[in-house]
Amino acid sequence: MIKFIGFKKHTFSDEDMELKCDLHLHTNEDPKDKFITHSPQELIAHASKLGFNVLAITLHEKNCYKKELANYARKKGILLIPGCEANIEGKHVLLYNFTDDELKQIKTIQDIKKYKRKDNLVIAPHPYYFTKSCLREKLDSNIEAFDVIEYCHFYHKFFSFNKKAVDIAEKHNKPIIGTSDTHRLWQMGHTYSIIDAKDKNVKDIIQAIKQNKVQLRTKPLKTTIILQTIISLMLKE
Repeated sequence: MIKFIGFKKHTFSDEDMELKCDLHLHTNEDPKDKFITHSPQELIAHASKLGFNVLAITLHEKNCYKKELANYARKKGILLIPGCEANIEGKHVLLYNFTDDELKQIKTIQDIKKYKRKDNLVIAPHPYYFTKSCLREKLDSNIEAFDVIEYCHFYHKFFSFNKKAVDIAEKHNKPIIGTSDTHRLWQMGHTYSIIDAKDKNVKDIIQAIKQNKVQLRTKPLKTTIILQTIISLMLKE
């Protein structure tokens, strides 16, 4: 059963909207992860069946947001937020609602600070996991560049690399947000977030996240899913 992991638990307002959200998703248009088989449309349709209200497709170093895709999502009851998973100084960083020109200009963590605005968002994904692309010590030393820290879906009841992320978030008073980092559709729904926003639009949702109007919904993965994920990534097919 999906449960709430307590982190500065936000009490929802009766006047605001409770929006089921996943802001870390990949599709077969990803220039790096060529093994992904589902299209953006298939991902959106699947998310709609799971009751999601807000998504961001975050391909590696590519912004796949298009008006046509956003319109398709809208017909499915979903708001699509522009986003990508950038490679900055060899580390993965999630960037939302930046222009294509801005994304091209961001080469360093210092560049992120230069282009940050009230209406865009920067998330530190899986910061303390085991791959070289994880931010690790660069997160704490550059915390002002980041708005939010990700609570990664990939954990088990006997192990998790999320504890350090939660500790750093508490230390610096940063929101925690749950995502699925979906590469296979069956990864969706184990970890996500509920956003308490004034309205269902990009500006209000980003503002709500920055104000920590977020509830994390998560459950540890079963051993079979952990093994399935590892094998699928190793085989990449």
